[in-house]
Amino acid sequence: MTIQQAIAQVDEMKPNMMSTSLKVAKLNEIESIIHDEIVMAHEHTQEQAVPPNYDDATDPGTVLILKAPDDVVYVYWLMCEIDKQNMEYDKYNNDKILFQDAYDEATNRWTRHHMPVQRTGEFII
Repeated sequence: MTIQQAIAQVDEMKPNMMSTSLKVAKLNEIESIIHDEIVMAHEHTQEQAVPPNYDDATDPGTVLILKAPDDVVYVYWLMCEIDKQNMEYDKYNNDKILFQDAYDEATNRWTRHHMPVQRTGEFII
């Protein structure tokens, strides 16, 4: 899924007044979380070690980290952020549950396909 596809999908599912610029910023926020909590906790390449940084100048065709079927995480995240902005807290709570379930499944799937980083307890005396 690309930035543009995530935004188009959430706009179709939940009409809103949130600017595209803010949606990109919110996608950057969740991408940073995914990068730190999922990607960096598992074996990764040097290219994957660079954290994402999206802004208004970022190509809307930029591909996001999570692939189908886990890319629904981005849509649920944006839906939560829209609900929060609109102060629709009941909808926010429902969307947050959907987001958390999708995020947990994405984390589990990533762990099944990528070896966790092995941390050692070495120290210097």
